[in-house]
Amino acid sequence: MRRRALLAMFVVLLLVGAYGAYVVSYPKYPEVKGCVNPFAVVKPVSRVQENWSKVHVFFKFATSRDFWKLAKPWDVDYSHVKIVRHTIEYNGEKITMLAMGIPLKDKKHVIALYEFSKPVQGVKIRAYLIEVSNGKLKPKLMSVNGGHVEVLSSCRHECNSNSDCPGPREYCTEYCCSYDRSAAIDCCLNAGHCGAVCGIGATLCLINPIGCLACTACVVANCYFCLEDNCLQWGTGCEYHGS
Repeated sequence: MRRRALLAMFVVLLLVGAYGAYVVSYPKYPEVKGCVNPFAVVKPVSRVQENWSKVHVFFKFATSRDFWKLAKPWDVDYSHVKIVRHTIEYNGEKITMLAMGIPLKDKKHVIALYEFSKPVQGVKIRAYLIEVSNGKLKPKLMSVNGGHVEVLSSCRHECNSNSDCPGPREYCTEYCCSYDRSAAIDCCLNAGHCGAVCGIGATLCLINPIGCLACTACVVANCYFCLEDNCLQWGTGCEYHGS
C-alpha cells in the first residue's frame, strides 16, 4: 500500500512539474487581426488518424493550458478519445491542424481542441467544452491561445471588429452558439468518416447516449467542416487571446 501511495504521489508531482514548466515557457502568439474564425479561412487537404497511447494522450492534455481551463486529465474517457492530424491550406500554404475529440466521463460533454502548426488569423489553439443534448451540440466554454475561459451561456453579438473590444489583447471572435447534431453526424458519415463509431447515424443518439458521445468525439476530430457547415446560430464576443 505504501509503495502504491508513493507511486501515486510521484505521478502527481511529475504531472504538476510538467505543467508548471510548460506554463512558464508558454509561447507568445502574434496578435489577432479582424473578427476571427480560423475554420472559415482554411481548406481541407488530407487527414491522418493518430494512434497515440493513453499515456501519450494523458500527458498531452496535462501540458495543455487550454485543456486545463475546460477539464482535468482525469475527467476524460480515454477509451473513446479521437485524434486526427489534418493537412489544411491557409493563405496558399499547407499547414497542419491537430483535431481532438475528447469525451468526458460525465457522459454529457465533449471537448473539441484544435491546435494549428502555425497561427491562423493569430489563433494557435482553440478549444471548446461542448454539451451534448436535445439534438444539439452547444459550446458552453471556450479557450483561445491559453487565454481565460469564456462562458458561452447565451449567444452574444458583442462586436464587428477588434476596435469594438475595450481590453488589451481582447479580439473580436466569431463562434458557433449551437450546432445541429444530427446534420453534423450525417455530414461526417457522407464524407466517409466515423462509420465504425457512428454506425446508423444520428439515430444512434436516440437509443445509445454513450455511443452518441463517442460518435460526437469522432465527428469533432474528423469532420470540423461538418460542424461549421451545420451551425444553427453564430455569435461574436470580445475574447482574451492569451499572451
